[in-house]
Amino acid sequence: MTVATLFQRPETADEFSTWSFTHQAMHRDIARVIFEVSGIRLDEFVLDPFDPKDEASWATTHQIMHEQMNRVLGISGFPLNAVDWSNSDQLETWLRVHGNEHFQAGQILNIG
Repeated sequence: MTVATLFQRPETADEFSTWSFTHQAMHRDIARVIFEVSGIRLDEFVLDPFDPKDEASWATTHQIMHEQMNRVLGISGFPLNAVDWSNSDQLETWLRVHGNEHFQAGQILNIG
């Protein structure tokens, strides 16, 4: 699993499954390494499985996880809790800024 998966637009059910699993695993790795390095415990919410048609609570809890991660790591984040998964332009922008936050966290923590 690599961060590159998070930049790719999932189109099929299998691609969404892979994206969702990879995304959850990356959040767990980030939280684990932050705890190991600093003793700071981040909140963890269930992000997998993800269904873009039923994302209301997912978007909120996902935003909380990014805000905590970004605060600890000094990453300038973006609002990630409002994206229309059926709007190609919005989704492409969201995937880019979201993936970039994960990429930066991985670089800082020397993971994936």
